[in-house]
Amino acid sequence: MAEPRKRRSTGRATLADVAKLAGVGSMTVSRALRTPEQVSDKLREKIQQAVDELGYIPNKAAGALASGQSDTIAMLIPSMTESACGQFTGPFQSHLAKRNYQLQISYTGGVLEQEEKILTNILASSPAAIVLFGSERSAKGRKLLEACNIPVLEVNEITPLAIDLNVGVDHYQAAKVLTQQLIAQGFKNIGFIGGHGDQAILNKQLRGWQAAMLEGYLTPDHFLTSHGQASIELGAEGLAKLLLRERELDALICTHENIAMGALFECQRRVIKVPTSMAITCLDGADYCQQSYPGITAIHVDYPDMAIKASELLVEKIEDSDTPAGSAGSVNIGFQLLSRASSYTG
Repeated sequence: MAEPRKRRSTGRATLADVAKLAGVGSMTVSRALRTPEQVSDKLREKIQQAVDELGYIPNKAAGALASGQSDTIAMLIPSMTESACGQFTGPFQSHLAKRNYQLQISYTGGVLEQEEKILTNILASSPAAIVLFGSERSAKGRKLLEACNIPVLEVNEITPLAIDLNVGVDHYQAAKVLTQQLIAQGFKNIGFIGGHGDQAILNKQLRGWQAAMLEGYLTPDHFLTSHGQASIELGAEGLAKLLLRERELDALICTHENIAMGALFECQRRVIKVPTSMAITCLDGADYCQQSYPGITAIHVDYPDMAIKASELLVEKIEDSDTPAGSAGSVNIGFQLLSRASSYTG
């Protein structure tokens, strides 16, 4: 008869090792680590010394499985370089850490099939909640989220189709407001360049630009969108292509500040004066738009504020046992239009 297979040792210190070194029972060690207020200061210090000496790391996955609770929040982001993701993620993680939650970040590259695979793996580990940057979901991904029975938070874009919680901005309205301001300043041939990102957001930005153009009795013909990354190259090449189609182009709306910077550089190469011959604007401006010369007119979204409001809403949902998963909450944080020299003609 074959011997039963032995479990391979991980080499890590165990709870039993800590208990043995501290001279107490395993249950006492577990109590000291989980609910330290139930253990005397002297005993807690003794156990902590053993933990430090052995380098013991609690198995939180096992603890979550036993208790049915987890302190891990999983977040899926479409880009590692897009400024909006970076501005949001840092404050969001910091605020969650203050409430003793850990953020696990996964990168989807904006590919819905990749998001599905990541969601399938993450949900198997029973996180406390799922956070998704953007509002675009595949049918399978949406079905997984609707059935997961944990809080789901979608951030960045306000959408009536939110699965559960939703904190963000009305990107359709932001694009419309920016276009209306350009029209009010006398610009008539206003182009649009959009880069890869959340397709739902890009579509809303494009529709906002088109709506303002039509309401101003102008033709929204001059636009270019790309599945490639929002980059300086896209801004430069995109402006060059639009100018080939329409030599009278006199203003440009870019979805990302990298695109706006590329368009600005292309104007400088062609000796096109900004803003007298070409206005450059951006729908998601941050430091580059502020520090460039001339400064670029931009829609400003306060992503740190969005992060705080999102974390507060999410933690409240996680910790309120009387609120069932799927009962929606929505916060529109709004936006600011910051006018700068790139579109001001005096």
